[in-house]
Amino acid sequence: MTLAAGERATTTEDERLPVPGTTRWAWLREGLWATLPAWLAARVLVGGMSWYLDRAHPLGKLFMWDTEWYLLIAKQGYDRPGILIHFFPATSLGAAGLATITRLPTSIALFAFCWMFALLFGALVHRAVVRETGDHGAARRAAWLTQLAPGAFALVMGYTEPLAGALAVGYFLALRGSSPGQTSRLTASRTWTAAALGFLSGMARPIGVLLAVPGAVEGLRDARRADWSRSAVARAAVAAAAPAAGLATFLAYSRVRYGSWLLPYTQQTAKLDRGGIMGNPLGILRHVWRHDPRHHGHEVATMAVILIVCFVALLPTLLRRLPISYAAWTVPSLLLAVGSKDFTSLPRYLGALFPCLMAAALVTRRRRQWAAVLALSSTLLLWTTYLVFKDYTVA
Repeated sequence: MTLAAGERATTTEDERLPVPGTTRWAWLREGLWATLPAWLAARVLVGGMSWYLDRAHPLGKLFMWDTEWYLLIAKQGYDRPGILIHFFPATSLGAAGLATITRLPTSIALFAFCWMFALLFGALVHRAVVRETGDHGAARRAAWLTQLAPGAFALVMGYTEPLAGALAVGYFLALRGSSPGQTSRLTASRTWTAAALGFLSGMARPIGVLLAVPGAVEGLRDARRADWSRSAVARAAVAAAAPAAGLATFLAYSRVRYGSWLLPYTQQTAKLDRGGIMGNPLGILRHVWRHDPRHHGHEVATMAVILIVCFVALLPTLLRRLPISYAAWTVPSLLLAVGSKDFTSLPRYLGALFPCLMAAALVTRRRRQWAAVLALSSTLLLWTTYLVFKDYTVA
């Protein structure tokens, strides 16, 4: 059968059905294989930088910064004096559970846990791009960018970003459905999947609760399609409230253990740490540029400007090519990232914004464009990794 001139090919519902011989998890296998080369490359780049800076302890740098805290919490919980409770518990609990089940040393279990979820993060982003656009080429590019984004050193170290990233993408897929072009209503099974992933997200990172925003957006849209039926409204409420419920559970633990509901946040915003919820980016830039105690202020400021400009430039594509719920989560997350004291942790905060990585993959369709973006991203990854491993406060 041929198409008449000017007639467009369309994908029917039957054509989206599984091909005989495939399984319902074929999409996961495809995403994992698409991510694996970049996953390996990231470990070569970050591990190579660790070896370059300390050849006596080739992988020693991987245990710096937050890795040390998550490892201590996995071993001893929050009982050790001096433990900072603003390191949320989901990653450490997962690593401790893996160590118990496998009898691996906790340090190895932590890296195994984080590396596994880093690979899953890329596979889920791959699926999200296919689900929203049907573009498998863009999906592969997005999967690569998850592993080679400037802040992707956090996916190689023992940080919470791998788990938090996988939970966030999984939450979106549960809300919107994982099949390409799917517009079906939020079913009971998808509601409870979203609720579980959202709950764990609220316990994974201090800003995990922001997933409640896209949860509300998608929930209201679904309830409107269902003509505001009670069951649809109830499902929307459960899915949207889950991230806040996870956060509330951890804050309740803080109240029982330390006598303060807000200690995880007051520690995070203390003067010696983040220094506040949101700072003025221009004021932060001036401060970083002028105050140069370790002779790296100009370098950090330059790196921060490049990253901020790149990610802000992707917002129009995000708004145009992806559903509004993605922007509803990305924009407040981006604002909090650029408002951190002295741009502390800016690269990894931005690298976690997977909708921007999806947008970058969608606009780099030509080979030369993709080669340039991949080279730039990998170079920035090496640069930020160098700063992190040199003990500069960008981790």
